[in-house]
Amino acid sequence: MADLDTVPAARADARRNRRQLILATRDAIAARGLEVSALDIAKAAGVGVGTLYRRFGTKEALFDYVVLGLYDELLDTARVCLERADPWDGLSEFIVDLAGAHRDSRGLAEVTAACERPPTPELAQRTLALQEAVARLTERAHAAGVLREDVTWQDILLFSRAPLDTDHCLGVDAGPDGWRRVVTVLLDGMRAPGHTVLAGPEPHRRPAG
Repeated sequence: MADLDTVPAARADARRNRRQLILATRDAIAARGLEVSALDIAKAAGVGVGTLYRRFGTKEALFDYVVLGLYDELLDTARVCLERADPWDGLSEFIVDLAGAHRDSRGLAEVTAACERPPTPELAQRTLALQEAVARLTERAHAAGVLREDVTWQDILLFSRAPLDTDHCLGVDAGPDGWRRVVTVLLDGMRAPGHTVLAGPEPHRRPAG
């Protein structure tokens, strides 16, 4: 039988290891994307790779847990933005936050772009919830007459990825906050009434599965 005095300490160590693995994974996929190895994550967390598998079962399960947390943060932001008195302030705040989240985490950007890979049920639910939140933000802005009528919620999701590759071009360096300039110009282009008819077909939502 285990020494009862050691049980609380063991549980505390297990919680600490789990927390360290989550934080290390979040940092690792932010910087390197989803191809980072389980060994590298374990080293960054200060634990053995066996601890990772005992706590989460697989590397993919750990990644799913971390990504779901990032999605939940975006959903929290969307709820706050939907409560803004000014519909344009709510919409623009969410767009900046989503664009920043894509910039801050390479792994998140890879997941949100991976439409061809069937998501887990939990991720599919969060994706639908985010789509619905952005649709509501868009509807509020349309109703207030501040968003040009031909901009859809699907456009807005795609626009949030525009600053991902804006750091360097032909010897020009944007600097760490250059992406914010891109978002500002995009926001101005989305304001009603708009001056040029949008070319090409509207983006559409892919069928589930």
